Amino acid sequence: MKITEDNFTVTTIYFDGQFWCALIERCEDGKTYAGRYVFGSEPSNPEILNWMVHSFANVPLLPVESRTKIRLKKIAKTESKNGGGVPKSLKAFSEAQKEYAKERKTMNRKQKKLEEKEKYLLKQKKKKEKR
Repeated sequence: MKITEDNFTVTTIYFDGQFWCALIERCEDGKTYAGRYVFGSEPSNPEILNWMVHSFANVPLLPVESRTKIRLKKIAKTESKNGGGVPKSLKAFSEAQKEYAKERKTMNRKQKKLEEKEKYLLKQKKKKEKR
């Protein structure tokens, strides 16, 4: 894919006050998608490179209306004036996090069921061997 004004990906790593996060903004054919990945503690350069190579493509991206830059000072000003309010881009990130958590939960459930089934079959096999 050729990088133009309509096709690009921007990744920003920042500290949100509690965790280190990566903000991914992708624009394809005029449509903008955004996603957020939480590292937790401050990632080292090798951790960031490893994440870029192995996990970057797995970050869920949701469509957003337009590409917006996050300016924390501006957000703080508007929150103090309006008594709160979350920008659309941050809403999209929280929705992406919720969707990712749901997917992960279902995968964990499926894996747990599989492990229980394997355990059961192993016990049955051992019982047959004893007889």
